[in-house]
This record gives sequence, C-alpha cells and structure tokens, in this order.
Amino acid sequence: MARLGPKIFRGYYAVKFFFFRNERRARRAEGPKHGFVGIQIDGLAYPHLLLALKGGYLPRVTKLLRRGHQLREYQSGLPSTTPAAQSAIFYGDTSGIPAFRWYDKQRQQLISCNDPDHVQLFREQLFDNRPGLLNGGASYSNILDGDATRSIFTVSSPHPQTLFGRFGGWRIQLLILLHPFRVIRMGFASVIEYFTNILDCWHFRNTRPWRINEGLFPLIRIICNVLLREFQTFGVIADIYSGVPYIYTTYSGYDELAHRFGPTSRAALKNLKYIDVRIGEIMRMLRYAPGIDYEIVIISDHGQTPGYPFRDRFGATLGDTINAFLRKSSHLTVASGPLEMTQLKLDYLGDELRGQHNSWRQRSYRRWKKRVMRHIKELVPETHTIDTHGGVVITYSSTLAHLYLTNYSGRMSRREIEAEQPLLLDFLCHHKGIGFVVMADDNEGIILRHQDDTIVHSPAQGFSAIAADSFIHTYGSPEELLPMIYRFSRSPLCGDLIIFGDYDGQRIACFDEQVGGHGSVGGEQLEPFLILPGGHPLMNKERLSGHEFLYHELFKPLRDRRE
Repeated sequence: MARLGPKIFRGYYAVKFFFFRNERRARRAEGPKHGFVGIQIDGLAYPHLLLALKGGYLPRVTKLLRRGHQLREYQSGLPSTTPAAQSAIFYGDTSGIPAFRWYDKQRQQLISCNDPDHVQLFREQLFDNRPGLLNGGASYSNILDGDATRSIFTVSSPHPQTLFGRFGGWRIQLLILLHPFRVIRMGFASVIEYFTNILDCWHFRNTRPWRINEGLFPLIRIICNVLLREFQTFGVIADIYSGVPYIYTTYSGYDELAHRFGPTSRAALKNLKYIDVRIGEIMRMLRYAPGIDYEIVIISDHGQTPGYPFRDRFGATLGDTINAFLRKSSHLTVASGPLEMTQLKLDYLGDELRGQHNSWRQRSYRRWKKRVMRHIKELVPETHTIDTHGGVVITYSSTLAHLYLTNYSGRMSRREIEAEQPLLLDFLCHHKGIGFVVMADDNEGIILRHQDDTIVHSPAQGFSAIAADSFIHTYGSPEELLPMIYRFSRSPLCGDLIIFGDYDGQRIACFDEQVGGHGSVGGEQLEPFLILPGGHPLMNKERLSGHEFLYHELFKPLRDRRE
C-alpha cells in the first residue's frame, strides 16, 4: 500500500497536467537536471514563525522540518523592505533602493515600488546588464522579476505574461474543467474572506485603541488572500511538473494582515494556515511528480514590529505635522500608500482579463474598475503629488520616512540643512513619535540624533563609546546597528533627513496607517528566518546579516549545482 500511494499521485498529476507533458519531456531531455523552488512568506519574523509553529498554524511546514529541513534566524538589512530584499536575492545588490517609496532629486520624480513603471525604471537603471537569479525560470507575485523568462503577477518585468497567457486560451478552459474543486474553492473562499474581514475589524475595534481607515481593504484582502494566492500556487505547481528549473514566489497575505491588525493578531496568524496549505500542495508535487530534481527553500524577507499609527496617536500625519511647522515658508509634498497597492491589485486582474481578448468579463471589469477608481481618493487619506517649485518632499515607508529639501540637487549635510531650515531638525528630534533622525556629516560620516543625544559615526573614526543610557540601545546593539545604518544612509537616494519611527521596546510608530510596521530598525522587523535543506553550510555560520548573502551563499549555489 505504501508503494501504491506515490503511483496514484503520479497518475493523478499526469492527468491533471496532461497538457504540459511535451514541455516536461523536452526539459528532461535537454534542460538543467537540478533546480530550486524559493517560497517567500512576506513579513513573517522568526519569533512570530515560532509562535505560529507552536500554535499549530503551519502543520505542513512543521512536517518539512521533521523531514530534515532546518530553521534559523538572520538579521535583515536596511531598508527592511521587500524590494530591497528581492534586489539582493535576485541580483546580489541593495544599494539603489533606499525605501519602498523615495524621491529622486535628479529627475524630480517620486518612485514607488507599487507602480510598475517606477519599478521598471529603477530595475533598468540598476540591473539591466546583470543576469538575474531567475534567468530561464519563473517569477510569481514578486516585486522584481529576477530576469525570469516567465513573470506572472510580478510588478516589474521586461516581458510580463498573464497566467492565462501561460496556459493558452483553450487549455485554461480545459484546465478549469479538470480542476473544478479549485474554482469552487476560490468562490467560497472569496465570500468567507469578506465576512471574515468584517469579523476581524469588529474584533480589532473592540480590543485596540487605534482606528484604521477601512477604505478598499476588503477588496485588497480578497484579491491578495484568495485569487492571487490560488493562481500563483497553480502556476508554481504547473512549472514544477514541467521542469522549470528556477522558481520563486511570494505569499504576501500575512504581511497585508499584519500591517492591518498586527503581526501576532488572530487574523494574521490564521492567514498562515492557508499559506501553509498552498505550501503543502507545492511540497506534494515536489515529492511525487517533479519535472527535475528540486531543492525547496522557505524564507521571509523581513519581519514586522508591533506598532501604532502615528496619526492616531498624535492627531496628524507626519506630513501634516511638518507642514504645520513649515507652512509659512515651505511647500510640502507627501507620498504615502494605500492607493498605489489597490491600483496594482486591480491591474493584475485587468491583465488576466485582457489575456482573454474582448470578452464580457473584460468589459465588465473595465466598467467596474472605472467606477471604483472614481471614488477611491475619498477612501484614501493621502495620495502623492510633486511640488516642482521646491520646498519639502517626504515619503513614508511604514516605520521609515525620507525628507528631501528639493532646492538642492544632491544630499545635504547637517550644516547645510541647519542653514536652510534652522529650526526643523530640533523640531523633528524632539517629537515623541520620532525615534531618531539620521543625516550626513561633512566628513563622510553620519550623525544620529534623538532629542539632545547625538551619535557621530564614520569608518575612519571607528566606533566611539556609546553611553549605556543612549537611545540607540533600545533599537539593538550599537556595534551591529551603526555600520548597517551607515551603509544605508550614505546612498545618494536617501533623504536629506532620514526619519526612524520611535520604538519603546514594544511598539513602534508607523507613519502609514498601520499597527504592524517594517522598513527601519527596532524589534522583530529585523528578524526574518530561513528554512534550509538539511546540512546546508549556512547553518554553521555564527551570524547571518543583511540580504546579499541570500544571493551569494544560498540561491546562487543552488542554481549552479551540477550533476
């Protein structure tokens, strides 16, 4: 009976993916014999993973660990965001990405990683001549494509492809007939997700003091946690069967809910159950009917620190707060983000429908999207514009903000900032929602300031003695944080003032309307995890820090495996 089980599964998958048999045979005959499947659980910290494993939310991941895979923690780099992490994972470099949103002084342009055109712009600038990790492979639901031959639900790619386009028009119809349970499950799950959101919001309102704007989050939740999750899993499984050698996919549902309700909330942890089911489907295909020999790696790119919305606690957004201070002499531009994410999720569905030609589904979608987007600005507290006459531009990325003085084309030093805005620095450093502010020094160093406590750091001077009661100890070890902050803040794309949300050892200030945040330093946002094949050399390293090692020491060796 034990031998009969694998045969049944192989026969089942042979019928299920009958239309990929020729692709499977061709790759087995001519293509690479080894490959990897990278699964990213966006925003899940190592401590919160342990909590989920203990609570029984991830039984299939638990089974993977019992079969020989090993778990360990590593320290995220700065910024602790998905675009920076994926630029390192796919290309080995994070130097050109200072946040999730930033302002390019040279081009006088706001860059947002939720805008496909913006992501494609910096992708071409940074990585156009570099071979990516996924060359010859597939990217599903990522920010960057990693030079993948096939990119689906990926924000930036020189050759994007819809899932329906991947399977072909007539084949998708037959595949739906062969997978009625998955289609029915998506319908029921969408309805359940909607009512679950109502229940989660009710529970949040009754247990937390903060108020989060509802907006279009129920729609985003259904798209992200039901439709995209099902489609991307189906695509990954089909590619494993076909023998696509390099596959990387990101499940972002936990991150969305953790931002909304908190990283240890019932809503966020429960979402891991559904991600675990999809991981189980991928593991089953890898076990019984893979097209080639694969290694599976499960990682997170960063964690999330429990937080509170800056506006809810202090009565105004960070942008409004600074604007009130500077309104007599400056113009202020604010960039913040729910609108961009909503547009992106709607565009994913639009791409899929456009792949079906001018069908009734596409016409209905266009009418529906136009109606929704007409009212969307009323539901989103802040959008972005660019003040071409100069002044101040501030961009939010959860717990991190960049402030740019646009009258100067390059990065300004503390001396220049104080000459331009003599009272601004003192105002920011003494605000209770701001942990500390970082700026460039005239001597190739950096200055960290919190209230009247100042830390000056540069490689030439080495480490200066940090007082035991200094603010920096709340955020972590100075010996680890200061070099990290130095490397990050010397980028010419960073703001003239880099603003870190206040962290009291338990909760951090989120400049977006979030109760779980990441992007800066402090707490679990710097504590992601790796689940590696048993005996992997990284398990023997004393400390893993940054994101670049994920390319050089993890995925690149897996790609370069030989017979």
